[in-house]
Order: sequence, then C-alpha cells, then structure tokens
Amino acid sequence: MARLQRALVNLEMLSEDINDLSETELFTDAHNRLLQAILDTLVELNTLVINETQASLQQMLAGSPFENVFEKKQMVSVYVKLLGYVITACEATNKASLIINDNFDERADKRLELLQVKAIRAKSQLKTVASAMGKSDYQKFVLICGLKSQEWSWDVLRARF
Repeated sequence: MARLQRALVNLEMLSEDINDLSETELFTDAHNRLLQAILDTLVELNTLVINETQASLQQMLAGSPFENVFEKKQMVSVYVKLLGYVITACEATNKASLIINDNFDERADKRLELLQVKAIRAKSQLKTVASAMGKSDYQKFVLICGLKSQEWSWDVLRARF
C-alpha cells in the first residue's frame, strides 16, 4: 500500500514538472526524460494496482489529481501503452530530423524511411487506442503528460493518422 501511495505521489510530481515546461521546452531532452520517468512510474503503478480492488484504488485516489483519471484500474495500463507510443513517435521523429539536418549520407534515405514509418505506426496505434478511450479520457492523458503542442490534440490526432 505504501509503494502504491509513493508511486501516485511520484506521478503527481512528474506531471506537475512536465506541465511547468514552456512550449519551447516541449520534446527537448528534458521533456523526453520526464516522459520516460512518467512511463516508468506508470509501469510500476500498473504492477501495484493489480493487487488492489477497484474500490480500494478509488479510496486511495480520493482527493488526488488522478481521482477522475484512473476511474478504472485498467486505465493505468492504457496510459502505459499510450505513453509508449508517444515516446516511440517522438524518438523516431527526432532521429529522422537529425538525419535530415546533420547526417545525410548515401545510406540516409533507408534509415530515414524506416524512422518515418516507425513514427507513423506509433501515431496510428496511438490514434486507435485514443479513439477507443474517447475524447474526454484522451484529453486527461494529454494533460498529465504535458503534451501541449497542437500535434497531440484530439482534433489533429483524429484528422491526420
């Protein structure tokens, strides 16, 4: 029980830290490290909530910022999947940008194509899961993870991929 409370407090602090970042700091190394830390905390939280009943989890979440976010304990595993897709898409996009800007050689076309496909696949999987969870729950996810850029908004996600 104490580990679960610690994980929730860690998640709350990381969420605050990531939401304190400015627009210019989005998808920088600092933002990516915070996203990875949130993912690690969610993975830990997911293993801990397995042993909890729905009622006991809701009791622990009462009064916390996650009370309306994790209305069902299965949402923790959904967040793990979603954040994994976001991180994969961001890493692939950043690597592709580096190839285009700095390291374009004779084999760059193949690497660039593979990275772009990887990013598109991750965003497509994100769209599938987000569509299943609905706009309201997806917006809660975006808020917790500090995904403030237009790229991750519901309307863009639904229209693009």
